[in-house]
Amino acid sequence: MKKIFLIATVFAMALWSCDKFDVSNDNPDVALNIDKNPELLLTNLQRTSIREAVGGSWSEGNLMGQYGARIVFTSFDLFDWGDQSGAWNNYYYAIRDAKELEELANENELKSYVAVSKIMQTWAFSILTDMWGDIPYSEVNLAGEENYTPIYDEQEEIYSSMLSELEAANTILASSDLTQIKGDLLFDGDLDLWRKFANSLRLRLALRLSEVSPGTASNVIAEIYENPGRNPIMESNDDNAALTFLAANPDAHPVTEESVYRVGSYNEYRISEHFVTMLEGLNDPRLEFFADPTANSVEEGIPEIVGMLNGVVDGPAYTYQGGDAFLSKFNIDYFYFQPNANQARLMLYSEVQFILAEAAQRGWITADAQSLYEEGIVANFEYWDVELPADYLTSPGVAYDNSLETIMTQKYINLFYTDYQGFIEYKRTGFPATIEPGPDAFYDVYPSRFEYPSNEESLNNANYTEAANRIGGDQITTKVWWEN
Repeated sequence: MKKIFLIATVFAMALWSCDKFDVSNDNPDVALNIDKNPELLLTNLQRTSIREAVGGSWSEGNLMGQYGARIVFTSFDLFDWGDQSGAWNNYYYAIRDAKELEELANENELKSYVAVSKIMQTWAFSILTDMWGDIPYSEVNLAGEENYTPIYDEQEEIYSSMLSELEAANTILASSDLTQIKGDLLFDGDLDLWRKFANSLRLRLALRLSEVSPGTASNVIAEIYENPGRNPIMESNDDNAALTFLAANPDAHPVTEESVYRVGSYNEYRISEHFVTMLEGLNDPRLEFFADPTANSVEEGIPEIVGMLNGVVDGPAYTYQGGDAFLSKFNIDYFYFQPNANQARLMLYSEVQFILAEAAQRGWITADAQSLYEEGIVANFEYWDVELPADYLTSPGVAYDNSLETIMTQKYINLFYTDYQGFIEYKRTGFPATIEPGPDAFYDVYPSRFEYPSNEESLNNANYTEAANRIGGDQITTKVWWEN
């Protein structure tokens, strides 16, 4: 009888203890269901793609646009570009997350996230197609349907779809019943700024078609410009699509001391002779902000900025103009030692003004091209916090003369350190005409694109081969569809 009582007592205590001391292994700081936390996908896709854009801009984009040059390990500057599989993968990783976010948002009727996802996808896809040409697009992220070998869509079709996606995003963001978004690194949930970015990006992509489909380009730009209420665009530097990093690692600017980017690696890059010559020829004070005087000139008490020639082979590159102490680094305090002074620029208001100036110059919109052009210059000086000289807008080489070259010169300066945009616009227009292969470059024509990653040839061979044949060969000198 005592045994029965003891067992009953133990059993009762066990039940009581389970009721009173229920233990869970769930971490209260970690989301258990992504359906309720779409912001996690948004934060991750933004972080992956934007950091990729910044890193690629520094190490490749600035060289391709001849804003910068290298004094050692110069093979990339000689057009040994490789397949850039890291950039390809990182943008597609971000697109994967964006597509998952869009699907999740549609299922849960979260229209704001749908729109933001479309915009981020389009921005990432635009870099991929501009830098590689025909790419996987319509069949991306279909592994769940057991499609591991997506087709390569033609660039013309991709552009048509991207413009439609941005228009759809704008329409969604015009709704009155939008929910706020969280986890937004770029605009901190401001949907008005997202809408302006969507339409401003639509202007950029439409203008890209200026030489191959001017009718489409002019119609899209005119439709946006003439209907500002329906298609709001950036109106000031307050609307810039530019991410400010944090002051501490791991969220500081990736090319800074705080992010453990080696100072020796930073010093391998110098402002280019091409960029210095251009800015000096315009008496442009942005030069003094972008670059430091050479160490030798500072020591001698006569500070001067000297650029590095692009496309010089290792050895002679290191001794060019006398060597390291005789060549100017990019402003090391601003761009390297400060952890978050330099933003990640996806698109600036000043670029929008130059786009509209070109559209007016081409007769696509009824507007004063000179005013738009000058506003672009003023806005870019204000962005960099450089004082605009009183006579700058009327000075030789700057004064508006109704030529595309003059507009493009200022737009080129504006696109400094903005992923690959300076290079891309050079390939679209041929300006600045002063960009050319260096003396030791492997090609005597300026390349147009990256080669497809080698994994594509081995893992997606049939579609890779079809695309390579269609574009005229998987070479860096093969022109992309929209190229002039």
